[in-house]
Amino acid sequence: MDLRERVVAAVDGGMSQEQAAAVFGVSVNTVGRYLARRRATGSLAATVQRHGPAPEKKARLHAWLPDRLAVAADATLAEHAAAFAESEGVTVSLATMSRAIAGLPVTDPGQARTPTGRRRRPGRPLKQRP
Repeated sequence: MDLRERVVAAVDGGMSQEQAAAVFGVSVNTVGRYLARRRATGSLAATVQRHGPAPEKKARLHAWLPDRLAVAADATLAEHAAAFAESEGVTVSLATMSRAIAGLPVTDPGQARTPTGRRRRPGRPLKQRP
């Protein structure tokens, strides 16, 4: 970020893009990109990179799961996946269902759920890796 600011300040101070590129050891195209980014966004900060589609299934699954687990905590992963497909119209794999259950936020460690959706036994600590 410091380099970007110095390059743009040099060009604003009267230096040509070619001179600024030579002084700061960047390409002329890079100087042009910095100036274009500032014109377009008002900032020199890099944009956030997101690779792949947004995880829509995960959000829907995390919103749906708490109520389902309250009603059918002893159901198998296949039963949970079938119920999700029936109610939401979205098919998920058993692995996705398992990860979603394991990834649910837990406020009380005694109420943590196993990947199959069952509550862990009270007083039994979660395994800790060394």
